[in-house]
Amino acid sequence: MPPRQQRRFFNSEGIVVRARDLGEADRIVVLLTPHRGLVSTVARGAQRTKSKTGGHVDLLRHVAAHISEGRSDLHVVSQVETVNAFLGIRNDLDRLFLASHFAEMCERFSLPDAGNPRIFNLLRDSLFSVETTDKTSLPLLRLWHEMTLLRAVGLQPQLQRCVRTGADITPGDHWFSASEGGIVKRPDYLNGNGSTPDPVSFDKFDLRDDGLSAPVTSAPLNAVKLLRHISRSPEWARVATLRVDASTLQNSSRLMSEMLRYQQERGIGRAERVMGEVGGSRIKSGCVAN
Repeated sequence: MPPRQQRRFFNSEGIVVRARDLGEADRIVVLLTPHRGLVSTVARGAQRTKSKTGGHVDLLRHVAAHISEGRSDLHVVSQVETVNAFLGIRNDLDRLFLASHFAEMCERFSLPDAGNPRIFNLLRDSLFSVETTDKTSLPLLRLWHEMTLLRAVGLQPQLQRCVRTGADITPGDHWFSASEGGIVKRPDYLNGNGSTPDPVSFDKFDLRDDGLSAPVTSAPLNAVKLLRHISRSPEWARVATLRVDASTLQNSSRLMSEMLRYQQERGIGRAERVMGEVGGSRIKSGCVAN
């Protein structure tokens, strides 16, 4: 009779990005970890009143966990302690919706067994900022988070050069193509920098979706300037002090939402869904980008 293989363990901090009850006693918990990416686990007995783990595996908690590796992709949490419960988020619906959106986006751009400390640190810092930032700045925080997430996975939009020609973007209103990955330079005559229309240039940048070129949307000057500033600011504190008018913030958020939507439709960063195998479901944030 072959010797019984000893179960392996590992320790990791993580943030609970999904959780669902399993049966009458257990709970499925998906952790976003810095070095192992998404880790799907079972918290045995977490639903029981006297459980030592139940109070530590709620959504959006930052925890330190001792995990036993399972034979499949579903592991077992044997010990867990809360590092930060982010209690200030849970009593405010607007903050809770935004925090859930952050968790969902970070999960969508993560994979099992593929650690990305930048994504983990971003989610941890964003949850802290959601809890502590003035509510009037939450829309700007969302924009910063989404831009920083795209940068963390190597999908930051090109904002300095035209993605079609490689030409430098001159001051003025331009276009944006999510499928091409950034700013599309408008012909100079459309920005008032020339008097004679150039039919060839116009056809090249036609807004019509004729199947020959990717569709584009408007990218106003101030929106591009704001996105550029955020792209150079890895820390929220450098963005939090900005005073941005509502129109500029709305246009910038629209462009970022289009970029995120396109990448998600392509399936970038989607992981295998253990929760789907056990009848689970994602966080429903009510505050989504797409």
